Amino acid sequence: MARGLSFDFWQNHIGIPLAILMHKAGYDLETQYSYIRFFLDCAIPALGPSSGSLSGYSRWKSFMTDDHTPVELSWEWRHNGESPDIRYSIEPIGLSAGGYADPFNLQATRHLMGQLQYTAPDLDLRWYNHFAERLLPDYRDLGSQTETMLRQSSTESPSTSFLAFDLRRKEPMTVKAYFLPSRRAMPSGLSNFDLIIRAIRDLPEFRAGAFQALGLLTEFTEAEPHGSKLECDMLGIDCVSSQSARLKIYMRSRRTSFDSVRSIMTLGDRIQRPGDEPAFRDLFELWQALFFPAAHEPMAASSTELRHCNHRTAGILYYFDFSQTNVMPVPKVYLPVRHYGESDYVIARAVCAHMKRNGQQHEARQYLSALKEIL
Repeated sequence: MARGLSFDFWQNHIGIPLAILMHKAGYDLETQYSYIRFFLDCAIPALGPSSGSLSGYSRWKSFMTDDHTPVELSWEWRHNGESPDIRYSIEPIGLSAGGYADPFNLQATRHLMGQLQYTAPDLDLRWYNHFAERLLPDYRDLGSQTETMLRQSSTESPSTSFLAFDLRRKEPMTVKAYFLPSRRAMPSGLSNFDLIIRAIRDLPEFRAGAFQALGLLTEFTEAEPHGSKLECDMLGIDCVSSQSARLKIYMRSRRTSFDSVRSIMTLGDRIQRPGDEPAFRDLFELWQALFFPAAHEPMAASSTELRHCNHRTAGILYYFDFSQTNVMPVPKVYLPVRHYGESDYVIARAVCAHMKRNGQQHEARQYLSALKEIL
């Protein structure tokens, strides 16, 4: 990508924070250089033109973040003594995104996936191609799908797919793909969840008996009050060999009590593992620190709902991780600090205090140092 205002914008606003995170997480210089080189050569060109400020990026309203920035950085901590990994997700945005030539912004992702075949040695596109065919808008029926998009609420994002990169230290970078199927689902009359489940059941692995744990999630959505009200946002996949790849189904709940968190993460007690009780106690302690800071409010009951928020991304987001052989899905929860946290300072302090209680004093110091340097 030729250097210009957009290149400089993305390099300064995203590339520099990414470099700071890798440095604070302890990546060696060679690995840092390799991943920054990839970001400059491949990721920045895929982000498309900037309008000069993150909040002013208006051509394509990405669902990646609430201010439509098409990039999200993250820091993955581990509890086994291993060093943390840095990750980031992007929505590739083409020059014609949202226009007649590319109404669903599919071209930039296809171009980047083509590049990745030469830069990501472990890349396997079999599942990607399978789900892209079934979940992305169908160019053979653009007329009806475009008409459906125009009828949709202005609060509904036009995004249809994301890509993500896990920056491994001793292994090649892992590529992941995410499909937001609403543009395909609406003309078909199916829900996002039903369309995703249908696509999974079309996998040869499923027909051969894999992913039986999927039944626990579908049963929960059909039989339980908390489950029936879940909103399905997207499907995530690992773009690696299917033997080790995972599927992740993302579900949003508008219920915001900790009791609802526990119910959904266990699928109404269908998922039970040793260590669940201390894990939920630890999570509730973090929940209290994030949303009910002790210095300002009394201890909240687990049944207490967070304050009302009607934003499209309000509520609590979960994902359920499925592998071919696991008999139960692995649940994860995103704690919604953007809508319900008091301030960046209170959130960072709560997270670092939680890490220190769990023996991650060094990681907490480095994380806080990175935040101070970036913000």
